[in-house]
Amino acid sequence: MAIMIPHMDFRESKEKVKRAVKHINDLDAMLSDFSDSDFYSLHIDKDVNTGTNHLRLEIDKFPFPVNAAALIIGDALHNLRSSLDLLYYATVINCGGTPSKWTRFPIRDTREELMGVLNSALKQKQITMDVHDFILDAIKPYEAGNYPLWAADDLNIRDKHQLLIPVLKAMWFNGIRLEDDKQNMIFIGPYIMDEAGSLRLRELIDKNITVQDKGQAVTNIFFDIGTPFDGQPVGKTLNNIAEVITCTIKEFEIIFNFE
Repeated sequence: MAIMIPHMDFRESKEKVKRAVKHINDLDAMLSDFSDSDFYSLHIDKDVNTGTNHLRLEIDKFPFPVNAAALIIGDALHNLRSSLDLLYYATVINCGGTPSKWTRFPIRDTREELMGVLNSALKQKQITMDVHDFILDAIKPYEAGNYPLWAADDLNIRDKHQLLIPVLKAMWFNGIRLEDDKQNMIFIGPYIMDEAGSLRLRELIDKNITVQDKGQAVTNIFFDIGTPFDGQPVGKTLNNIAEVITCTIKEFEIIFNFE
């Protein structure tokens, strides 16, 4: 059932999402610039006992500004979380309630904890029963209900205490050119380098190989182990959170007849 008391729309919330997306794009541009730089070298390691050749990757990680990247990640997360707070602030007004300096979009670890917060807001007449049930049963902003929203809140809190330093990895290579001792050209790629930074050249046993062209690399940064989305690519994950929040705003627009 639509709530027919429009007082304040959600444009400010949408602007915060746009700002977050700008930060995400800035992060992508930073990573692209690094990928285009001369940040890595390739060498051949030969096992003299077996004749096996391995292509070994060495990355100079220092040129990549991890602290600057962490600051951008924090800015994106702050704007994403802020967009939800603005959304809830407007929701309280549209419900005929009075927001306070403590008014924040409710996100909790469990459904039970969320229910407690919503029950309190209902008792204080900040939200209506329809909105109470809508947030609890449709939006589900708790870990097991809506993980992207919960994780965005968790990461935003972490960022207030320590930088979310991303993990840089070289992932995709193409255009590598090798040469054997008979000057035969051998082209490698595209391929993905594993965590060891080494690729076994199975078809080049007992050959003397040199690297003539190290080709091109595409790098990516990932959330560190022990954080929500650990091991997941940062840019893709942040964009996914932005999409979930955008959909959340649209759902609120529907119940308030703001479409």
